[in-house]
Order: sequence, then structure tokens, then C-alpha cells
Amino acid sequence: MKKVILSVIFLAGLIFLFTPLVSAQEDIEETEEEKITVYFFEDRLCPVCRDQKEFMEEIKDDYPQMELKIYPISDFDKLQEIAAMHGVEDPAIMAPTTFIGDNYFQFSHFTEDHKQRIIRALEGELVDEDCCMVRVPLLNIDVDISEWSLPLITAMLGSLDGFNVCSIGALILILSIVLVFKSRKKIFFYGGIFIFTTVAVYGVLVFMWGQLFRALIGHSEMLSYIVGAAAFFGGVYFFKEFYRFFRYGPTCESSTNKLAVKATKKVQEVFADSKKGTLALATSIMFFAAIITIVELPCSVGIPLAFTGVLIEAGVSLTVFISYILFYLFFYMLIEIIIFAGAVLTREIWIANSKAITWVTLFGSLVLFYLAYYYIFGL
Repeated sequence: MKKVILSVIFLAGLIFLFTPLVSAQEDIEETEEEKITVYFFEDRLCPVCRDQKEFMEEIKDDYPQMELKIYPISDFDKLQEIAAMHGVEDPAIMAPTTFIGDNYFQFSHFTEDHKQRIIRALEGELVDEDCCMVRVPLLNIDVDISEWSLPLITAMLGSLDGFNVCSIGALILILSIVLVFKSRKKIFFYGGIFIFTTVAVYGVLVFMWGQLFRALIGHSEMLSYIVGAAAFFGGVYFFKEFYRFFRYGPTCESSTNKLAVKATKKVQEVFADSKKGTLALATSIMFFAAIITIVELPCSVGIPLAFTGVLIEAGVSLTVFISYILFYLFFYMLIEIIIFAGAVLTREIWIANSKAITWVTLFGSLVLFYLAYYYIFGL
């Protein structure tokens, strides 16, 4: 009987001793199950990143299940890895980027509403998708930057770059020369050679500049400042051009460049010689177009510099990079394509009103200043 009593007491003691350990282990396992890992990609130059990071640090005590892991947005491999874990394909390279459970956030500004979205995500809720949204000033509407920002920036910068008085003047010179043929086919052929050469030369220059930019700078923390500085100096150049156009009318300052003057005389001489064949005429136009494009590049280099910097910061692939350059070139040549098409169809040269060119130049400077503010100070 004593043995039975001692055995019962011994078993009871064991149960008493190990029950708290088991319970503690279960509590640990339960805590681990409830733990939510927050993957946060930041840029130290980004004020929105700073605000969001400070908020998440503040609520750590209220949400002990939150495990915050912070990475630089320049770590593309880690971003792709985490994005794949959360079922996100080709995430936009934008800081801040946050993954919480099944939620994926990219904020261009950080308000009370965004704080509530993070809290709801930490509580296990699937928040409505709101990725890559940018607030448009004055209109107070949000635009999806992942779908619209790069195409919009490309179209705007390409169009602004295309309002090049010298290049437009060069096309008008070529068209005025070939219009004497009174043949739509010849106008189309020779005018088309000018446009094709301009696109090819300028496209190669922009591509090479972009690749040099990528090799020397890459996606560093200084990239935003460099893009912003390029946009700022581009804005200064356009504002100076606006002031000059406003006082004296749109004129080409490079018309006095010795190389440009020599190329202009050469093409005029070739076309004045009736003995010259088609090949000689076409070659002279190609040479003339290439010289004008190269001579004019230093004047507005801030625009393609800012444009390629935007693409590099976005982390686009080489194929996408080339696609955007082609898209940029279309808008760069749009005004000249319109003039060219008008000359082919009507055998007359359409020239934009000088006041329109003047005020478009002012608009261009404002756009570039805004872009500079965006990349240097953030929204």
C-alpha cells in the first residue's frame, strides 16, 4: 500500500513539475506562429521611408508579433526574392516598398490613412491593393506610378527635348530645298533620310550616355540627387531660352557654330549642283543631320541625362531601357514628323507660331523644376 501511495505522489510531482514547461513551450510555439515578418525596403535619402520607418518603430510595443527586417532598395536580388515569396512579379523599384503578410505597399507619401493600412495588415487583414500610388498636386487624386509614371515622364521629357529650334530649323531648311523637286516621293525620301538620321544619331547618343551613367553610378544613394540636379539645370536652360524667346523670338543660337555653318553650306552646295546623283544628295543630308544633332546635344543634355537617370533608378532591364528610349525618340521627333508629314501632303511647310514655342519652353522649364524637386526633396 505504501508503494502505491509513493508511486502516486511521485507521478503527481512529475506532472506538477513538467506541466508549466509544456505550457511554456506551447506558448512559445503559439507566439512563433503568430509572428508577422515585415520586409521593409528603404532609401536613406527618402523622407517617406523615414516617416514610415519611424512609425513602425513606434508601434513595435503594441504589436510584439511584428518582426521588422530592413533592406536597402538598391538590393535588387533581395527585393526580387521577397517579392517572389509574396507572389509579386516584377515589383517596381520604388522606396519605400513594404511586404506584410499578403500585403504589398509602395507609398509616395505617408499619411494617417497609410498608418491605418499598415496596422490592419499587421492584424492579419488583406488591405485593398494600393501599390505605387502618387498624389497629383492641386487635383488631389492618386495615380498608379507603376503603370503611368515612366511612360508619362518619357512622353513629357521627349516632347520637351523635341522643341529644339535648331533641329526644327534644320528640317525646314532641308524641306525648303527639296520642295523645288515638286515631287512627293522625293520630299518623302530626302526628308525621311533627315528624320531617320536624326533619330539614329540621337538614339545612339542617349543610349551610350545611359549605359555610361549606369556603369559609373549604378543605383546608388546619390542617384536621386544626380537626376534632380540634371533636371534642375535643364530647367534653368529652358527658362533662359524662354526669356530669350520672349524678348527676341525663337532663334537658334547654334546657327553661328562653325561646324553647323560648314555643314549647312555643304548641303546647299550639293543640292545646287544639278550633276549630283541621289546617293550624293542623301549622303549630304545624313552628314548635315548628324552634325546638327551632335552640335545641339550639349545645349539640352540635362533632359536626356535626367531621363536616363530616371530609368536607371527605376531598375528597368536592358530591353525595357531600349524600349523607353525608342518611346522617348518618338516624342522627341513628333513635332518634326508633323512638319514633315505636312510638307509631303501639301508641299508646304507648316511652322508653329513663335508664341506657342515660347510658352511651351516656359512650361518645359516648370516641368523640369518639378522633377528636380521630386528627386531631390521627395513629394
